[in-house]
Amino acid sequence: MSGRLLRALSGVCATLLAVLAVGAGPARAAGPMPFFQLPFPCGETWRMATYAGHDDYDIDMTFTGGASNGRLILSAAGGTISAGYSSGGGNYAVIDHGGGWRTTYLHMIQPAIHSSGWVDGGVPIGWVGSTGNSTGPHLHFEVTRDGGKTEAYFNGSPSGITSDGSAATGPIYVNGPVSPARNATSANCNGGQQVYEAHSANGWRKLPVSGPSGAVTATATAVIQVGGAKIIYSSKGGQIFEAGSSTGWNNLHTGINGAQGTALAALNLNGEKLIYSVVGGYVHEASSNNGWRNLNTGIGGVSNTSIAVIAVNGVKYIYSIVGGYVHEAHSANGWRNLNTGVPASAVAAITVGTTKILYVVNGGAVYEAASNAGWAYMGTGISGVSSATIAAANLNGEKLIYTMYGGYVHEASSNNGWRNLNSGVTGSRASVLTLNGVKYLYSN
Repeated sequence: MSGRLLRALSGVCATLLAVLAVGAGPARAAGPMPFFQLPFPCGETWRMATYAGHDDYDIDMTFTGGASNGRLILSAAGGTISAGYSSGGGNYAVIDHGGGWRTTYLHMIQPAIHSSGWVDGGVPIGWVGSTGNSTGPHLHFEVTRDGGKTEAYFNGSPSGITSDGSAATGPIYVNGPVSPARNATSANCNGGQQVYEAHSANGWRKLPVSGPSGAVTATATAVIQVGGAKIIYSSKGGQIFEAGSSTGWNNLHTGINGAQGTALAALNLNGEKLIYSVVGGYVHEASSNNGWRNLNTGIGGVSNTSIAVIAVNGVKYIYSIVGGYVHEAHSANGWRNLNTGVPASAVAAITVGTTKILYVVNGGAVYEAASNAGWAYMGTGISGVSSATIAAANLNGEKLIYTMYGGYVHEASSNNGWRNLNSGVTGSRASVLTLNGVKYLYSN
């Protein structure tokens, strides 16, 4: 048996094992396709190819810039990861993106970095190798839709790898031709994914945010408005940047370094711009009034994935996650961090009058808790969303929640019974502000 045929057959077996590892689940109509990215770092160019007997839609990926072995593999989109080892696929990972969509990664050089749980899009999951039945270092990549293989799309464009040219292998089962190899350059810029702006007055048409300093890219964003100007704070590589609509989105480093994870929040308090980030497990505050000197609030033990901030009567309130529960600290009590009792993996906060309202994700479902109800948390009915991100806004008394589902930002309103509607805006994280009655979304 030829090496290529052996590899093809073993790849099929490995894929079946990988799918079984996460459970095939009942047949259903697939949700919207996530906004998949090439599973490699931003700017890298990879050759995508297939061959007869490989299975239709299966892609072998090799680096065009030199040896493939040991190169970093990133998640193509956010989802729940499952990983293991099979004799055919070697070290593999499968990511369930929700809505019937999964991606599979085979032949990694060593076990996946994450064996279970949620991973955001663009995070490292392993390294290219040649484990299992493989003829050389490469990444074998597949996309499945409701359990059936389908063509991969990257950054919104079809891969072009469809037919393997063999009637003996499916799901196309047609003789020739074999899809020609082609190159693709990664836009999977975690640590700098392109930030897009979309607003309710333009039908949520998303436009890339870019200015004289180039594209605004981020792992996390926080947005405020000051005097009618929209301001984006972005975090990447531990640095925090500021870009304003009034300066054509010229993106400038604030001088803040050491920020960790995706916890980022911002506040405009009477014209003073404030940024909140997590450094070494502590919430830090930086102000435009002190030249962005990043000071430790003393709020410790917090998760670096999500924080929120609001102001009530001039008092600043910070909401962080400690041990799986939202804690509240405010500037009038010396930042003493108190447990609200609200369980969460991500948190957003708004005010309605002087009432403080939290929106949290817990177990993929969204809950609301209010300070005037003793933080008793109630289900909104929204479920199946990313556990990593949530945003909220108050627009003239209408409470709005923004979550990620299947790679798209969804909007739910208290005025429509929290019916969660797809905005069509893609990404893995989102932030929101309102200005002159218009809702502005920022996704990355």
